[in-house]
Amino acid sequence: MPSNSKKTWTRKVNQSFHCGYCKVCNKELTSDMGGWIVTAKKEYFCHNGKDGSCFDQYCESKRL
Repeated sequence: MPSNSKKTWTRKVNQSFHCGYCKVCNKELTSDMGGWIVTAKKEYFCHNGKDGSCFDQYCESKRL
């Protein structure tokens, strides 16, 4: 008996892409993760680093 179902290509529902690494804690940042910042200089920072926000730590170090 021939099958009547059509074979189609299906996309994975949960795709994630590598976007970069945090400049302070070197944590990998992915597209489905959220909660990270990119500056105009293309520097990446995460919100939830080891000791608080890595972006806040970076700003404080530049201010001193």
